[in-house]
Amino acid sequence: MSIQLSFILIAGSIFTFLFMMRLIAKASIRIEDSIFWILFSAVLIVLSAFPQIAFYLSNILKIQSPINLVYLIIIFILIINQFYMTIKISRLIIKQKELVQRIALDNMDRNNEDK
Repeated sequence: MSIQLSFILIAGSIFTFLFMMRLIAKASIRIEDSIFWILFSAVLIVLSAFPQIAFYLSNILKIQSPINLVYLIIIFILIINQFYMTIKISRLIIKQKELVQRIALDNMDRNNEDK
């Protein structure tokens, strides 16, 4: 891996890390949600600072190119994150539906008491 590419990857990972810290400080994102991105940027920093890891793992796993291994890892991690977010969104939609129904029933009870 070239020095320029390593530098770009490290800079991008550090930028992601600092951006997450800024969002946490502003309370724009929950700490639990930002942990994924912090760990993700840490993995990218390690892989870009020590490309030998990717070469070693690609040799062990018999993957032709180390970059293919890196792409595979990144895609796998992002798919897991997407699945986790889908579960969270589904739970929130269910909670929202229950809340709307509860509010509607409370309003209906108040209207019946007023009559």
